[in-house]
Amino acid sequence: MIRHIVMWKLKDFPKAEIKALNADRLKVELYALKKEIVQIKALNVGFNINTENEYDVMLEVIFDNFDDLMIYQKHPAHLRVVEFLKTIRDLKAAIDFEI
Repeated sequence: MIRHIVMWKLKDFPKAEIKALNADRLKVELYALKKEIVQIKALNVGFNINTENEYDVMLEVIFDNFDDLMIYQKHPAHLRVVEFLKTIRDLKAAIDFEI
C-alpha cells in the first residue's frame, strides 16, 4: 500500500475569514475526491491546531499501489482541486511511501 501525504500553507488574505473559507472549501473538495476516484482506499483531511507549525492543512490518501497513485495524480477531479490550490496556497510539501 502507498500513503500519500501533502501539506499546504495557505495564503494570508487581508480578511482572515477568507483564509478560513478557502480551507473549508478545500476540505470539502478533497473529501469529494473519494467519491470520484475509485483508486482511493482512504482519505483524511486535517487542519493544523498548532500555530507554531508552518502548514495549515494536511491531506492523507491511501492507495493499493503506486500505479493507483499515478492514476489519482492525473485524474480530472484531482486536477480541478490542484487548480484551486494554486490560487490559495503559498507552500506545499508532499511525500509518498509504502506502508
